[in-house]
Amino acid sequence: MTDKLLDTDNDDTIRMSVSEARALGEAALTQIGYTPPEAATIATHLVDAATWGYAFAGLPRILVIAERPELRQPRTPVSVVQETPVSALLDGGNNVGYLSLNRAVEVVIEKVRQSGIALVGLRNSWFAGRNAFYLERIAREGFATLYFGSSSPTVVPPGAVRKALGTNPLAIALPGKVHPFIFDMGTASVMSGELLMKAFMGEAFHEVVGIDKHGAPTRVASELLEGGVLPFGGHKGYGLSLAIQALGLMAGARMRNGDVSDFGYLFVAFNPELLMPAEQFTSELEELLARIRHLPRQAGAGEIRIPSERGFREREIRRRQGILVNKRVVERLQQLTH
Repeated sequence: MTDKLLDTDNDDTIRMSVSEARALGEAALTQIGYTPPEAATIATHLVDAATWGYAFAGLPRILVIAERPELRQPRTPVSVVQETPVSALLDGGNNVGYLSLNRAVEVVIEKVRQSGIALVGLRNSWFAGRNAFYLERIAREGFATLYFGSSSPTVVPPGAVRKALGTNPLAIALPGKVHPFIFDMGTASVMSGELLMKAFMGEAFHEVVGIDKHGAPTRVASELLEGGVLPFGGHKGYGLSLAIQALGLMAGARMRNGDVSDFGYLFVAFNPELLMPAEQFTSELEELLARIRHLPRQAGAGEIRIPSERGFREREIRRRQGILVNKRVVERLQQLTH
């Protein structure tokens, strides 16, 4: 029995197997300056994002990376700025986050194994990619994680006419019996990758999500890049975004280019056994999630969804079915490889 196709083929897309997509990504990334091992690491992340259903966070990101000014600046290996048994501040060496955050995750896991808890910041890096990718690695080691990521200005505070905050994600990951529980959200009204993809395609959002460079409301992606997007949820989303931008300062965000609104990544991770036996926690978590899933549903409602469950389920299906990649993106990537 074969799975029903998750994604419908159309004239604007090409269906690629995971291995085909990864090979194209690696070839393009090596042409813009990455070593084969680096290209493999980045492409693995991008293709995994696509299998979760986030097409804009997949291979199209290579086209954005290729245009970033950081790519033309010197890079150095990720290094330790300061360190204690339970903490570390890392310098990302101007490496893209797809590389530097993998090293940060390794440090987090090492410290939680040794001390039960870890506080790890990463500065001098850019473009994190899909945050849940990193947190899944930590959670599968049996550890819980809170993650905060500040970034360069994209978001306009309510009442302002100029962007000042990043899209500033917040993520929480907890170990589970089969898959981790992962909640990963941005604090902007739209995700930066989706904004960049729509701008590349010359598209607009269905509703107003920000302002143009003159401060006028707009839903046109290219205009939003010049103006800015709004935070989600009004003043609550704004407050959360600002708090995360401030936490980014602890990770050394200002050290990259002197701006207090810039990239900074902060992990707070710990072993649940500091509080209770790991088996007890995962059992109680599963009981909680099962209770939520089986609540009586409103008329016409489908399943009651749990964060990350759809992604884990669909990832396995897309690994078999392949992923859809926009034809224009494929053509641009192929041009890079010739």
